[in-house]
Amino acid sequence: MSCVPDNLEALRRDIDALDDQIVDLLMERCAIVDRIADAKRGGPILRPGREAMILRRLVARWQGRLAKRTLVRMWRELLAGVVSTQGPFALAIWMPERGAGYLEVARNQYGAYTPATTHQSASQVVREVTSGTATVGVLPLPRWEDDNPWWTQILSTSPDTPHIVARLPITGPGPLGIEALVIARMPPEATDDDRSVIAVETERNISRSAFTEALSAAGLPPRAVWDSRPAGEDARFHLVEVVGFVAPDDGRLAALRGGTDTGGIRNALLLGAYAAPLSAEALAD
Repeated sequence: MSCVPDNLEALRRDIDALDDQIVDLLMERCAIVDRIADAKRGGPILRPGREAMILRRLVARWQGRLAKRTLVRMWRELLAGVVSTQGPFALAIWMPERGAGYLEVARNQYGAYTPATTHQSASQVVREVTSGTATVGVLPLPRWEDDNPWWTQILSTSPDTPHIVARLPITGPGPLGIEALVIARMPPEATDDDRSVIAVETERNISRSAFTEALSAAGLPPRAVWDSRPAGEDARFHLVEVVGFVAPDDGRLAALRGGTDTGGIRNALLLGAYAAPLSAEALAD
């Protein structure tokens, strides 16, 4: 029988004591969350902006050999579990085929045990969230080649219309390069590093340069144009990502809607905003 050095046994006892302290602190944290839930009774249980800011702070604080991505994964499971204690919480996930990767991306963000349904149709995911059957929907990034883009289903100011509230993975694209957007029936939350998504209606034949110049002049220079679709005989809808947080009542949107110097732009609608994923520099070990 092998003998275990006394100092190794002492170190193991130290780990056991620390584990007990961690569990005690988690119980204390959950008790505080319960008090918060009571205080905001009737408010949203999902706080994607707040969660992103928690992760940024912890990643910046961390020092040690444990990979920061692992730290994020641990806290994502904790945050998802806490949300599930505050009310019904379910996922609707786009999965065009087995192994597509979106289920894994969703689970990494919203927990291994959160109830989830998968759908081959992105439109069905939008319907699940709109009806309230699912709390959040996980959808692909919009693509120009999509025949039936899901984002055109949320071109509405109705209170039940979902908004884009997050971009996954929070740690940036994984080995397969899969990224997704999250929709929920709640207004987006501002953090200290955001991206916003707006749909812009223009004249049908507006040039790319005129479109970009008009957005920039309104204080909304585009970071990327994700998609562009005909909207009737003489108009087009463009899906644009811009840097920074744009609120639904942002004056820059109002300027685009009614200005006379907007270069063929007729309307602009906020579809949501999300916290910028953690950068490779922030996650460097």
